[in-house]
Amino acid sequence: MFKSSLFFTAGVLYLFLACESNKASENEFIISGEAKGVFNGMRVYLKTSENGQKGSTTDTAIVANEAFEFKGNIKGAEMRILTIDGIVGQTALVLEPERIEVTIYKDSIYKSEVRGGNNNTIFNSYKNGYQALVEKVNSLRQAYILAQGNTDDVREIQERNTDLRLELKNFGLNFLKQNPDSDFSLMLLDGITGQKGFDAKIALEVFELMPQALLNKSTNTIIAQKITAKINTELNTFEVKVGVKAPDFTAPNPEGEMITLSKILGKVTILDFWASWCRPCRIENPNFVKIYDQYHSKGLEIISVSLDRNNQKQRWVEAIEKDQLNWYNVSNLKFWQDPLAKLYNVSSIPATFILDEEGIVLATKLRGAVLETKIAELLEN
Repeated sequence: MFKSSLFFTAGVLYLFLACESNKASENEFIISGEAKGVFNGMRVYLKTSENGQKGSTTDTAIVANEAFEFKGNIKGAEMRILTIDGIVGQTALVLEPERIEVTIYKDSIYKSEVRGGNNNTIFNSYKNGYQALVEKVNSLRQAYILAQGNTDDVREIQERNTDLRLELKNFGLNFLKQNPDSDFSLMLLDGITGQKGFDAKIALEVFELMPQALLNKSTNTIIAQKITAKINTELNTFEVKVGVKAPDFTAPNPEGEMITLSKILGKVTILDFWASWCRPCRIENPNFVKIYDQYHSKGLEIISVSLDRNNQKQRWVEAIEKDQLNWYNVSNLKFWQDPLAKLYNVSSIPATFILDEEGIVLATKLRGAVLETKIAELLEN
């Protein structure tokens, strides 16, 4: 009945386990670390976290007199993994413009303490609550072994185990119902909705509890879009079709400036999904240029969303220049995993959506002469 390892809530705990401010500027963070028993000269690494896995190293510090320090700048809040040479395992923290104190436990680094900033306070509350449930399940495992031969006790333990495992499964979303208003909460919801079999109805309930100010932060908009897309896909209840309001989004242009759909809408706007590698898209681009040149002065805007890959930014930029796409261009450079493609249920390109000045969808899937005729109809009257 009992397995040697527990299935953590949607895998989320694994994603993350593994005082007076001296900040010099608004965006500065300072991490002060205590590392008793760690030898001088050992390197400490801060790494990005993607789905709970260690990513690229963003900073390195050196242990001296059982201490280390990181200083830097960060605009918002991001999860980071901390590792140390010679120590097996990792610990996690929420990096934000705060003074953060870390106490490293050499023999069990994942239990290390992190203090500083509201997000780490919420993160600690989440970890402590989850760990308490894990310990209850572990105690049942021992009780189950001792109860062998006593049918009534075994049945009672099995029932209790079933209840606790359900509580573990739902812990993340239930925690978020009580704590919906932090950056960490949004990260946690992103992690939960990234797992198979998550409860989309409860996830939507939690998402709707999150304050708009949190979702509208420039550092959170893409995460919010990913969550929306994943919930919509799981519920299978949302379709971008004629008559509905197009989902708003924010995404970076080639210079890294964040462009928001609702802020650039013209009298009529063409939302075009394409990619530099998509031959039919490139063939269609001259038609877009022709339409834009003719109708931009009458209120037409175009925003093109590229589904190029992460290593294809230069190819994307060169395609924009070569095809003379002199309008809004954005991309997260995530190929078919782009959150905007998922948000709009785009499974093939080119894909177009024609929007009015309020963002209501007027037409979809138009190309060539049919597209030109529709734009003329909307703007010539």
